[in-house]
Amino acid sequence: MNVHWLQGYRPGYGLPRDFYTNAEIFAEEQARIFRNSWFFAGHSVELPKAGDYMTLDVGGAPVVVVRDRDGKVHAHHNVCRHRGSIICTKEKGKANRLVCPYHSWSYAHDGTLIGAPMMGEDFDKSAHGLKSTHAEEFDGLIFVNLSETPSPFQELHDHLSPILKSQGMTKAKIALIRDYELDVNWKIVVENNRECYHCEANHHGYVSVQYDTENDNPDLKDEIAERLGDCRIRWEKAGLDTARVNTSSNNTSEWFRANRTPVRKGMVTESADGQLVCDVLMAGFTDPDMGTARANTNINFWCHANSDYAHTVRITPVSPTRTIVRGYWLVDENAVEGRDYDPEKIAAFHHEVMSEDWEICRRQWIGITSPGFEPGPYSPTKEANVDRYVRWYASQMTA
Repeated sequence: MNVHWLQGYRPGYGLPRDFYTNAEIFAEEQARIFRNSWFFAGHSVELPKAGDYMTLDVGGAPVVVVRDRDGKVHAHHNVCRHRGSIICTKEKGKANRLVCPYHSWSYAHDGTLIGAPMMGEDFDKSAHGLKSTHAEEFDGLIFVNLSETPSPFQELHDHLSPILKSQGMTKAKIALIRDYELDVNWKIVVENNRECYHCEANHHGYVSVQYDTENDNPDLKDEIAERLGDCRIRWEKAGLDTARVNTSSNNTSEWFRANRTPVRKGMVTESADGQLVCDVLMAGFTDPDMGTARANTNINFWCHANSDYAHTVRITPVSPTRTIVRGYWLVDENAVEGRDYDPEKIAAFHHEVMSEDWEICRRQWIGITSPGFEPGPYSPTKEANVDRYVRWYASQMTA
């Protein structure tokens, strides 16, 4: 990376304009971060059976993720080893083998080349299998990493799993998927997600349910303490990990975080009135008041999982000025649409929050790309997570 790009960056302040608009910097991000980190690909329930596959873009590279007959998930570059054609052309599908539509070269789910018509007797199929990447699956989530020497996945697993394993996403189904196409740089989306400094002025529905903006409110100090104490006792009896039960959004690790937070007193889930939007609870919960299991990575993922539904997000940078955010909403596999839940009502709370965020991001994008933009300082109390994220980003870009 050109060193001069970071000369205008001051720790504790936002990034210079070029980091949001420059095509060369975007290409460096794709290589250094998105093709070199654990990227959230999707949910296990999207690949329920052998041969089920999904395709996605990871750092500008087409990738296919497929489940084999033994139940293992594999990830490969979705590129034929013959003439480079894309192999799987649909976003999702099912295939006994992966067949290139160009010249019918075919591959097993593990990437082994098993068919190459008319290539001659001396052709070595074993030398021309798909270029495989790393894939890991836990607690209903699938992550991929295109690096030849990826960072240990165990550290991500060991941090997120104690919070997420009890949410039942392995025994869920997708109620709704919604894509948001944004004409802004991906970092604006991530930075906005890393703080609630803006919440009180912009997310009235969210702050009516969560305590994020009230942690320094002396009038609610006793209520929050009482709520935390009650929840810890009940949740521990229910078998949940309570080591990270709090009302904080602070980072809990270097590039990922996870905690469990109670919703406000008298409420049980993230909805307009704080009451259930699905009559069948996830994970075999019998108590609806199980708080919100939160998790995120600095790369492209965040999650808010409640007792009745889970909401996750996958971010895909397309260009310096275009980002696709995919929202997933999951419910228990036994919940029946139309009887136990309405997909639109399941999605309503976080759809509203995200729609409000997208308007914030668009306004910021107009300002950042204007000639009058100059990065300002972060609030040490309200934007510490953003500062930490940007410092991490700078370290990845200069590593």
